[in-house]
Amino acid sequence: MLSPQILTKGTDTAALEADRLVVTTTAARKEIPLAVVQEVRRDSGTTLTVVLTDGATHSITGGNPTATSLFHTALDAALPEERDPAGSSLVTVEDDPGAIPWPKVFAWGALFLAAYTGYVWWTALAHGGAMAVLAFFAALGTLVGLLGVLGTVVNLRDRWTLHRRGITVRATADHYPNGKRSQYYKFTDTHGNEYFQHASSNTTPHIHVVYDPRGPGRHVQKKWLPLLITQYVLGSLAALGVLALGLWGVLAPYV
Repeated sequence: MLSPQILTKGTDTAALEADRLVVTTTAARKEIPLAVVQEVRRDSGTTLTVVLTDGATHSITGGNPTATSLFHTALDAALPEERDPAGSSLVTVEDDPGAIPWPKVFAWGALFLAAYTGYVWWTALAHGGAMAVLAFFAALGTLVGLLGVLGTVVNLRDRWTLHRRGITVRATADHYPNGKRSQYYKFTDTHGNEYFQHASSNTTPHIHVVYDPRGPGRHVQKKWLPLLITQYVLGSLAALGVLALGLWGVLAPYV
């Protein structure tokens, strides 16, 4: 049995499954049933245009011409003889609440690096090498503490959202082909889509997972409430402590 082909370009993928084309980007997941695909055109060496039976088009891009050509051939061969005129009405698009906006991440990263370099350089000129060394490590501590605090806030927001409208399901331990346990548990949503929950500390064959029906990409392992409160309290205190020490080191040369 041939493995399903996946066309990739950066973090974007187009996977050819048994009866559908699944296009995943950093912001959304799109499922296109093969029955509504009228034709597939190759616009360039690495770009394909999927034309639906109602005339709508979807563009997918590959990383190199060879992979794009072979994916085009496989997709053409997988199209059924009978097509469904419903077209776009059968295409499903789900936003990914956990998507990472990489362009913004890189832009903010570059801005932080420039500000960080400028701050350390200015501290060295104004207050000497010792203070510059303190500023160097304090700035990193501030960043780590800030990321810890933001991570805690985001996790609490997700937990609260899932508390209000989450669906609890049983997830089963995932295994590699050789039978070895992986660090993930798998479950399916109400549409039959499969997802994985990381739970490396668990050894049981099943765990309970809560997912958001509006965006199944948001899901967490269900835990005992006192244990959950303890984890968040200790984690918050640790993150705030690192942030406070970092800010003290950053401001020390100027106060």
